Amino acid sequence: MSIHLLSPPSDLEEEIQPLFSNEYMLEFFKKFCISIQSRMWGVKKAENAKFGPEDFLKVVFYSEITGRSIPNASERLNKYLLSKQKGKRKIYADGRKARKSPHQTEVNKCLKKIGLQKAKHILRECLDGQLIEARELGLVLKKVHLIIDFTEHSYYGKRTDKRIKGTNRGKGTKKMRHYLAFSIFSNGLQLFAGLEHIAKGQDKAPVIINFLQHLLQLGFEIEFVMIDREFYKVELLQEIKRCKSDVLIPAKSYENIKRMIKEYIKGTGKRIRKYTITNAPGAKKNFSQVMYLILRAKKGYTLKGIKKAVKNGKVSLDDAVKLIYSVMTTRKPSGDTSSWANRTSKFYKKRWNIETGFSDLNRMGRRWKSKYDNTRYLDLLVRMLLYNSWKINRAWLEKHQKKGKKRHDWTLQDNQDLLVEKFLAV
Repeated sequence: MSIHLLSPPSDLEEEIQPLFSNEYMLEFFKKFCISIQSRMWGVKKAENAKFGPEDFLKVVFYSEITGRSIPNASERLNKYLLSKQKGKRKIYADGRKARKSPHQTEVNKCLKKIGLQKAKHILRECLDGQLIEARELGLVLKKVHLIIDFTEHSYYGKRTDKRIKGTNRGKGTKKMRHYLAFSIFSNGLQLFAGLEHIAKGQDKAPVIINFLQHLLQLGFEIEFVMIDREFYKVELLQEIKRCKSDVLIPAKSYENIKRMIKEYIKGTGKRIRKYTITNAPGAKKNFSQVMYLILRAKKGYTLKGIKKAVKNGKVSLDDAVKLIYSVMTTRKPSGDTSSWANRTSKFYKKRWNIETGFSDLNRMGRRWKSKYDNTRYLDLLVRMLLYNSWKINRAWLEKHQKKGKKRHDWTLQDNQDLLVEKFLAV
């Protein structure tokens, strides 16, 4: 089947090539289609219904593949299917012309029927499959690191419920949807592993622990859980430690922390310090967790250079404190403590991989404009699956190229023809 019947070659090169490079990318859609149909509908097409579940999925998938909006994808796909039709196009009594692909309003109605909980089940099933596949291919190891962070998506509607939060970082709006994303990092590969829509006032700790336990049930072992300052809660740190995992988290600028940094600069304190954090005073139960504080100089500086500059009077003590940041971990120092401190504090920078992943997700075409939480959640779901497919595929190719194994070198035309053939055969 010729691809140019569906889209001009210039569009395809710009839209499809960044997402797909060989047959692995295409198999993902077939698996996803089976999973989403079984969970979204579970019923056969009604007798009088013109379009079935597979017709709506074709529009959704084509929209995500090419990065186009639902209306645009619906019209382009309809135009292609009509070009293959023989005979005249049926015209109804009210003047409407018969379509071969569902209209955008019908697609949106169909997507609204999927509740947020169903969407979460679909996400979990598909992402779990990708993580297990990456492990079976030897791309990730049994021991992984878990990265947790928030991502914000601006909201421009009129809703004021708990699932819509306030923000001062949105463009043209003061509202947003807040998502908690989970990502694993292993063997140099970062993959999205989960997503939760966080409501206003919702406690994040149970969500994190539940997901941590889910990864353990999949057979993974989690070495480090890397989180940001906003997760600074002693109860959460204790629960993570009970799951036989260690935490890496930046320290807050408390007075005790600043005092320890000053002591180190003066030479009266060590680079690694034991630090006990407790919950807020007056709580029903008292919790405490022993942490190890590691000092590290900011980019462009060294700890020795900062200490020397203060000693020579070139930099004030207060200014020197601003050039040093601190990271805390529940893991006890081992071996050469200086080397251990360098490795551990430097490794925390891997947490920025999830920020890079968020940027890649946002570059995958346009976000759907929908006021419904489940529809926006499904949009993020497909983007995450596409991102993981791209990362797994690239890592697999690099691994086998290093081993010197021969492989079929797929051309863009091969990919395009196969993509349309499988896509329309769903």
